[in-house]
Amino acid sequence: MNARVTHDYLKVVREKRADQVLSEATTIDPSFTISKVISIMNENDVYDVFCMKGNSVFTINVKDLLAVRDIPKMKADSLLRRIQPLSKSSTLEEAASMLTHYRMRSAPVVDKNQIMGVVKAKNIIELLAQHSLNWITANTILTPNPITIDSKDTLSKARKIIMSNRIDHIPVINGSQVSSVLTSMHLLPLLTPSERSDERGRNPLKRLDSQVGNIGSSRVPQCNTNDSLDTVIKSMLKANTSCCLLILWENLHGIITYGDLLNLLEKKISSEVPLYIMGLPEDLSNAEIVKTKFQKIIKNLTKVYPEVEEARASIKIIHQTAGVSHNYEVTVRVLTPYETHNYTETGRDLSKIFDTLGQRVIRTLSQRSKKRWKMSIRKIDKSKIF
Repeated sequence: MNARVTHDYLKVVREKRADQVLSEATTIDPSFTISKVISIMNENDVYDVFCMKGNSVFTINVKDLLAVRDIPKMKADSLLRRIQPLSKSSTLEEAASMLTHYRMRSAPVVDKNQIMGVVKAKNIIELLAQHSLNWITANTILTPNPITIDSKDTLSKARKIIMSNRIDHIPVINGSQVSSVLTSMHLLPLLTPSERSDERGRNPLKRLDSQVGNIGSSRVPQCNTNDSLDTVIKSMLKANTSCCLLILWENLHGIITYGDLLNLLEKKISSEVPLYIMGLPEDLSNAEIVKTKFQKIIKNLTKVYPEVEEARASIKIIHQTAGVSHNYEVTVRVLTPYETHNYTETGRDLSKIFDTLGQRVIRTLSQRSKKRWKMSIRKIDKSKIF
């Protein structure tokens, strides 16, 4: 996939205004119990809910709720996370960046201290489906080797995998085949306190001690790794799922989620080597510093590893409980003619994270360059030199 061509081709999608693709927002009151919030999310089949407190927007998503221990007693207010909303004039490029940064499925649009609606990841995927992407193959954007779980494992193990690995799609293996895909949305209904008299007062988390079994979606599409994104996107929309499994030689090779598709709308940074960044809110205090450091990393890298064709950075927030300052997770992907190199760092200071990543990237790739040079020297036919 030529990222530069893709970036230019999808300009019409990136520049579309947020208020042109609004869906209804699901809102809550901070005084609601967690049990009531779960019921609202189940009834509306939504991953995120929102509320206004003064002129600020707060949210809770499904994965936040999976971490709650005392579901019957806890209030929503203790879980609310403040986020930066979109405005009516925000672009879908900004919406995609926000969805990636906060790990959400819908981004709120606010006007005059009121939530006007949300831009859903699915809204953006539907727009991508209107533009032929048959020249991009699935293997160029897939997430390889997804974490799986056995159907005989417990739901509590699935919950632990979702929370510790910060993922939301787990293929379920039954025998030697993928039987379904389990997501946090499948676990959510199990967290609602039971109305049965023999289970009243019992912690809902006890239900997670049962086996995964058939819980999950069996309608998740499966495509080949060399299928086009057109095929993948249309399959996902037809099945109404947020992921697609990628198969290679009848084995599970990777997965494509909404997040992978949103990365097609990543922001381009001016540089000699094509650079793209996703999940960096423009309102972030050190946003320009981060961009400059990313440019410097790749510029210095090309001096010792000139084969770099392009580089991408993805910035996401690691959710923390209320009152705790959040961490960032930054992944830098460097593409070369030989292979793709991925580097991930976490921390509280974005500037320091990029400093650490810069040192790692340059150190490891310069060593690879030296090794390849030595191998090339050994292969030279000495009889042609003398």
